[in-house]
Amino acid sequence: MPLPKMFCINNEFTGALIRGTEIVWLTFPRYDSSPIFTRILDDRGGSLYVSGEISSQGYLVPNVLRTTLKDGSEIVDLLLRGEHSLVRKINAVSPLEIKVNPSFDYGRVRARVYKLDNWVYKMTNPENSEFLELHLIFPEVRETENGWVVKGYGYLFLAHFSDERFGVHGRSMRFNVDSGVERTINYWRNLMKRGKSRGKIMKVDLPGLSREELAEAYDTSVGILLGLLYNPTGAVVAAPTTSLPEVEGGSRNWDYRFAWVRDSSIVAEALISSGHTLEGRRIIEFLSRMVSFTTKPFLYPLYSVDGSVPPKEREIPWLSGFMNSRPVRVGNAAAAQLQLDLEGFFMDAMYKYYVATGDVSYVKDHLDVIEYIADWVSENWKLEDVGIWEERGVQAHYTHSKVMMWVALERTGRLMKAMDRENRWKEARNELKDWILENNKDKFRKKPGSDETDAALLTLPLYDFVDVNDQAFLNTLKDIETNLIVEGQVKRYRKDFLGEARYPFTLASLWLARIYVRLNRLTEAKRIISDIMEASQGTYLVGEHIDPERKGFTGNFPQAFAQANVILALNEIAQAEAHD
Repeated sequence: MPLPKMFCINNEFTGALIRGTEIVWLTFPRYDSSPIFTRILDDRGGSLYVSGEISSQGYLVPNVLRTTLKDGSEIVDLLLRGEHSLVRKINAVSPLEIKVNPSFDYGRVRARVYKLDNWVYKMTNPENSEFLELHLIFPEVRETENGWVVKGYGYLFLAHFSDERFGVHGRSMRFNVDSGVERTINYWRNLMKRGKSRGKIMKVDLPGLSREELAEAYDTSVGILLGLLYNPTGAVVAAPTTSLPEVEGGSRNWDYRFAWVRDSSIVAEALISSGHTLEGRRIIEFLSRMVSFTTKPFLYPLYSVDGSVPPKEREIPWLSGFMNSRPVRVGNAAAAQLQLDLEGFFMDAMYKYYVATGDVSYVKDHLDVIEYIADWVSENWKLEDVGIWEERGVQAHYTHSKVMMWVALERTGRLMKAMDRENRWKEARNELKDWILENNKDKFRKKPGSDETDAALLTLPLYDFVDVNDQAFLNTLKDIETNLIVEGQVKRYRKDFLGEARYPFTLASLWLARIYVRLNRLTEAKRIISDIMEASQGTYLVGEHIDPERKGFTGNFPQAFAQANVILALNEIAQAEAHD
């Protein structure tokens, strides 16, 4: 089955998934840490539960969830800004039951619970010094065998600390949860005000959504990307989860809690397009600091949020996985792969930032990075790689990788022109393009010598390699429409090293929607997005894969580069209709 309806909240450190009134996933202190709640991956995993039947549920502002219960009670969930703390602000009209069952080391170690004071508890990891501190701040609290019953207006405050030097209980410093909640809400509200495009989006008619709902979908997409940005460094995670399966019951279960160069660059582009140029530049700055000057610029396709190399991939055998989808994995072996498209995505994001801001000084400050990338790509474009789809144990001359290497050189040329500098990479750029066209005469192929297409070829007009009306591309598009579309959504390919690709890939579907916009096939573009929004079940969060028949998502959730393409697609539709 697809993933259940879930909301996601973030605070630029970590994220949580909320299913109904239950928090089923939360890592502390950061995205790639061990979760304290793991129920989404194992029914025995810990969670934070509040009783009650839901009447309505939606974002108060992005990353702040409001749930109204049928008895009139209300729950507001958020992760405090600047803290490793979760708050559930509850107005319990009638008594509500609360259960808090945390664990450590991916559910292997159960927390030991100690009562510190009236309705204050310490939940420790018996294997090290970390602990959680739980405060139940309500006018009426009653302890039960499995938790507590609360009534009235108050807060559940749960914070993570590394050792006994910290913690809130027993400190003389004033502790004001109400202030933290209100200022966190205001932070997100004020951050969203800095964006643009919302007005233009509200002029778009999208089947199945009112204009207010479409604006909410747009704001949710922007807000979730802002929340997935790890504030201390500017890294942005591909998703806040690990091992939510591409296919339920299967082994396609990967850890996405890292900063992929490709995904991060796409997110930067989307945030820049939405008016959040500062946050887009922070992502670009993080990536620029990862560039190596002794070997391939982006030696690793992905980095930990602190900029270090991701940990070695390992399996967690004691977790059964979502719907018994084994194995649950931590770390990602793709970090050791050779992927040649990364520099092109990065250079495109750098160029998009310059176009949006005219900030030539920033570009000049990164001249060493830009020149090194262009030098390396010029000298190494004839290498083979694993491609955008990260096939394990398979290397080839993938057309998409070559095109993105061309993008790296082409965007370098544009930036050099802006700085009134010589473009000494023209010859290599032209040679590379000639090679690509020579090997893809009548249509573009996944790789030379194969007649197979893949969805990555949809990006060729999106990154200006060819015009959308180029005949070879139109032939490619027809092939994709014939062989890769299922119920209006697009598979990324037919099969890979693990077998058949079962479900369409949300990002590929949104690429197709953007191609249809360029071809003035707006009705078809809107239908793709409408179907994706329908699968979100009113959360407006999108997953990695989409099951178009059962109207739901599979894979890690929410997926940043797919969410980013929701923003890009809606902006392009609004722009196209404004020009009509």
